[in-house]
Amino acid sequence: MTTHPTGRNTKNVGINMKLDMAEELERRANSMQLSMGAYCKIILCEWIRSGKKLRLEEK
Repeated sequence: MTTHPTGRNTKNVGINMKLDMAEELERRANSMQLSMGAYCKIILCEWIRSGKKLRLEEK
């Protein structure tokens, strides 16, 4: 059984991404004195609340 360090009704999410993108997220989070996890949570919550659709295209 896994534990949820932030309480009930939470889930940990891990994301693999290219190093340059991860470093950019870390740089932006550090500039706001946030952890990268907190920064990602904020930007994802803002995007979801906006109601905007994400458009994905094949390359």
